[in-house]
Amino acid sequence: MRQLNPEKVFAQYRDIINPYEPVVGRKYTVTHSDATADLFVFIASSFAEDQVTRMHDDVKIGWEQTDRGLALIGSVIVDGEDVQGNPNNRNRIFLTEMPIALQALRHADRFLFDNNPAIDRASVLIHFISSDPSYDKTYTFGEIGYYK
Repeated sequence: MRQLNPEKVFAQYRDIINPYEPVVGRKYTVTHSDATADLFVFIASSFAEDQVTRMHDDVKIGWEQTDRGLALIGSVIVDGEDVQGNPNNRNRIFLTEMPIALQALRHADRFLFDNNPAIDRASVLIHFISSDPSYDKTYTFGEIGYYK
């Protein structure tokens, strides 16, 4: 797995969210700059729709209580209306870059994880949204603590 450069990660807390709480209901929007390779993690009670570009190359993920405990459940858009790019390439890029996005999330919200070490065992599930069944899948990316 490629290593994250922490100097390239920028976090922004919004609305009622602070670095330590709450866990459930906390949502992340992870975006990036192609020009600078900076990663931006917006942490809020709703997704940062104002940060989503016409490329739709963002990752949206949030904490949810499941029957198996807390989990990080999210999505990316592989294809669809107004989505630019070849679905095969987008799917490959999302699969390849997801570990970096998860490292950025884990780093950006490190105070939450330091304050609640048990949540590092939470599973990460990402739905790749596509009209093509060969791309429309939910992938398990292991436990978030792996991306520490």
